[in-house]
Amino acid sequence: MAQGPGLTPVEYIDRFFDELRAEVRSNPALAARLVKALGGNVVFEDETRADVANPYALAASATKAQFFAVFGSMKLAQLKKVLKDHNLATRVDMNGKAADQLVAMMYERALNKVGERRSSSF
Repeated sequence: MAQGPGLTPVEYIDRFFDELRAEVRSNPALAARLVKALGGNVVFEDETRADVANPYALAASATKAQFFAVFGSMKLAQLKKVLKDHNLATRVDMNGKAADQLVAMMYERALNKVGERRSSSF
């Protein structure tokens, strides 16, 4: 952030929030974390949904219907990316499956892993 003589505190704060807005626009994962930290619900846009949606968090905190609402409208390639990125399936697991089958598999596996983590922490 460039320092200029004569900037008021409000101008410095404006610069900070301008930078924060720019980062949030370009980094959907950060935006989702910030919204969640503020107690809000993240609204997933189609183009960022695969990058932002966390199957573990949704399986742990949302209903099955909410989980399916988030992941059910994703394209097949996006679903495969989420499954792979979160270590919920291999290529062999996903081979030949339709989108609804992948969402169901993702839900069950994410829910199982969440349950395993909870039971191992106590």
